[in-house]
Amino acid sequence: MISTASPINHADFSRSQWLIDISPDLPSAQLDGFDVSEEQYPCKTWLPSHISLSQLDITNEIPPHLEGVYDLVHVQLFLCVVQKDGPAAILKELYKLLKPGGYLQWVEYDPISFEVVSPDRSLKQTANEKHVLTIRGREGKATEWPSKLSSYLEDTGLVQVISKSYPLPSEMYAPFMQCHLFAAEEVSLKAMKNDSSEAQGPMFRELLAEVHKECQRGVTMAESPVVVIGRKPVHLLV
Repeated sequence: MISTASPINHADFSRSQWLIDISPDLPSAQLDGFDVSEEQYPCKTWLPSHISLSQLDITNEIPPHLEGVYDLVHVQLFLCVVQKDGPAAILKELYKLLKPGGYLQWVEYDPISFEVVSPDRSLKQTANEKHVLTIRGREGKATEWPSKLSSYLEDTGLVQVISKSYPLPSEMYAPFMQCHLFAAEEVSLKAMKNDSSEAQGPMFRELLAEVHKECQRGVTMAESPVVVIGRKPVHLLV
């Protein structure tokens, strides 16, 4: 997150990597990172002095001392956090964090854009196809809110909203899929039932193993992340 005061303040909800990336360009800014858990934060000893990482659950009301503090709030990859009713409740809290004139930037996977790609159509790709349907939700119904994220920002009261998709280049298919499989396995261990071999977690990991086998032969998933930016009005209506 960033503030226009001295020093500038930025807030980040992406496990700190975004803050680390931008920190050399903003040596005088205060960069604050938040996550629901501190488990995956890097060792704070090795971070630049102007990065601060702490625990915050953005699905609950933010503490009053954070209201109106930031010039820029960055949110990334909340697909597993947002519930079926959409991101409106989370956006309400993110809006509170911003100063008048501050910006919200949200980077998200768009499940509608997921597709299976292959160097050879004769290769088996059933596991990847099943995995895409799993990502989109029950009975293949897509998780649609990322493709409508710009409308959600506007409904929250943000203005000058822009949205752009960034198709994954083919040379990034393999690195993306490796990261995706690691993340999917973590979700299966922490967010799914694992109390028996027939539970959701173990069954999902079996599917991931088959997806990996297909990926070793070149079959993979392609997607187009969406980036949406909006601004809190400078002059707020009373």
